[in-house]
Amino acid sequence: MRNPPWLFGILSIPYGVFNGILVVLIPFLLRKHGISPDRIANVIAISSIPNVWYFLWSPVVDTGLLRRTWVLFAAAVSGACGAIAIAAASFSLTQLTLLLLAGNVVAMLLSSACGAVLTTLDPAKRGRASGWYQAGSLGGGALGAGAAIWIADKVPLPILAVAAGSLVFLPALAALLISEDRVQRMGLIPLFRALGRDVWDVVRARATLIGLLFFLSPVGSSAVANLISSVGPDYHASDAQVAWVSGLAGGVLSASGCVLGGFICDRLNRMTSYALAGLLSAIFSAWMALGSPTPFTYAGGYIGYALAAGIAYAAFTALELDVLGKRRHAAGTAYSLLGASGNLPIAYMTWFDGIGYKYSGARGLMAVDSLANAIGGVLLLLFAAYYAREHLQSPRN
Repeated sequence: MRNPPWLFGILSIPYGVFNGILVVLIPFLLRKHGISPDRIANVIAISSIPNVWYFLWSPVVDTGLLRRTWVLFAAAVSGACGAIAIAAASFSLTQLTLLLLAGNVVAMLLSSACGAVLTTLDPAKRGRASGWYQAGSLGGGALGAGAAIWIADKVPLPILAVAAGSLVFLPALAALLISEDRVQRMGLIPLFRALGRDVWDVVRARATLIGLLFFLSPVGSSAVANLISSVGPDYHASDAQVAWVSGLAGGVLSASGCVLGGFICDRLNRMTSYALAGLLSAIFSAWMALGSPTPFTYAGGYIGYALAAGIAYAAFTALELDVLGKRRHAAGTAYSLLGASGNLPIAYMTWFDGIGYKYSGARGLMAVDSLANAIGGVLLLLFAAYYAREHLQSPRN
């Protein structure tokens, strides 16, 4: 395939922007409506459930239509759901949660379709492609949501909603540049048999079990990003400062971390890269937990945290592609299965961080996140060293 690594930086922007609406803009708007961060955390955690279970409907991207078609469809529908959620931020929390949940169900097909194309790349390009892919998702989402927060008090909500929805859909037009082979048409039963064989090969592989040890851990989950815009008042940060930290600065640093992480993953053991990124996250969340509640603590801590998040996300995708290899039939399904496992820690750590806030405020939220990354990072680093030593000592055939 002739798809350049940078193309994935554009293809991932639609999901990044929708996710930014979900975890940055909506919490900001809800806090403005007087909703407490612990209740906001519940909305985000429930709306993020598709991030864990989307492998159940991801086989649709492997059924014959070109992956670019699924990218365009998912971006259009999820963009519409995000726009309606913004325009109707005064809905009841139940109604808003259901709308965001529905939008996220469709948005996850973006990941499935793009992931299927990623698996076709030459292994020599996968580190860079992983970095660009996560750069577009994290950076594009943070920049789009940050810009939306900045103009939220300057324009009516309907205009903000249309702008945000457009930011989800328009980058998806880059899908027209995807170079892909048309999937061979098969009967329904042979198709599902082929998909089942491909998925079973992934599930039973030893590499998958090792990968899941990393993917299911809290390390590098970067759950603070889901709540950072809602805790700005706890650090006495103004709306402009919150928009800058969670938007422009956070987006640029996340994207830079992703590109840097992709570079590192092509030169350093990807398991080690994964663990080290989690330890870096722990340092900056500890800064926010232990520092005085000032805008400087808020900005300095999250800027470093965003950089670490980018490195962690690039390492996640690079390790996932290593585990998968090249899939003949179930590329999107297999990618989604492992990707979903990696999203589970984001959901449960968002919930745990919310509990930390409920009992000890912003310090408690940051302390919970820091401890999870620190303890998990050390354990994974030890495992990575053990695995590397075992691999070196294995006899060659």
